[in-house]
Amino acid sequence: MSQENDTQQQGLSIDFGDELSKNVTIHKNVNQEIIITTADKIKLVLINTREVLTAQRQWWTPAGLLISFIATLCTAEFKDVLGMSKDYWQALFSFLSIGALIWLIVTLRKLYINRKGAKLDQIVEQIKLKEE
Repeated sequence: MSQENDTQQQGLSIDFGDELSKNVTIHKNVNQEIIITTADKIKLVLINTREVLTAQRQWWTPAGLLISFIATLCTAEFKDVLGMSKDYWQALFSFLSIGALIWLIVTLRKLYINRKGAKLDQIVEQIKLKEE
């Protein structure tokens, strides 16, 4: 029984180091770049980055509201409700549509201004800069 276990444990002997070294190409890329900066500099860059990233999503809300207000104006038959006339309700939704349109224009302007600032390489470059 012990001879059987020894034979099973020994198995086939292959020198993997020799076999692998014949068919393996090793590429070295160990260059490092170290950036030394202050916490204030990092905070400023992160604040700027946060503004850029939020500007990319801020237009969703006014666009959704504008679509719903315009759909309401196009499809609703306004009635006298809650002591207010149907003309009042139509004017209210018209003003809400105009407000949502202005809000959408402002957020799209922010998006346009900040369109290039959220790329990772640009953030790293901002951190590296000595002067802003």
